[in-house]
Amino acid sequence: MTDVQINAGSGAKSAKPRTTRRAARTATAPVKPVKPLDDAAFEAAFDALDPAERHAVFRDVGEELARTLGAQVIAQMLNGSGLSRREIAAQSGFDHTALSRIARGESKTGPTLWKVFALAEALGYRIELNAVKK
Repeated sequence: MTDVQINAGSGAKSAKPRTTRRAARTATAPVKPVKPLDDAAFEAAFDALDPAERHAVFRDVGEELARTLGAQVIAQMLNGSGLSRREIAAQSGFDHTALSRIARGESKTGPTLWKVFALAEALGYRIELNAVKK
């Protein structure tokens, strides 16, 4: 198979051979599917953790939630503002590349809560947080 390359200026077409790279072979062990836990089994497993392990679970879940939910909220505000990333950066004081990385979910930690509220204020949004009793 060949690619067709158009040379600028001459209008002539020349066939250029396509080069391909083979993927490196890696040995992988078969993955066993994980059986989902029902609510009672999950609660029993969670209750069996010591306090330090529970703290680590809550910390990790909280960080992942902040990263993913924060990215969604930032993306919603950026896309709904009708402004370019540079205009938003000028208006809010945040770096436009950092905002774009956060909105794409490429930030390791996600936005801080104050950054979400500050951006909302700069773009005319209201952030609503609520808690619902179990």
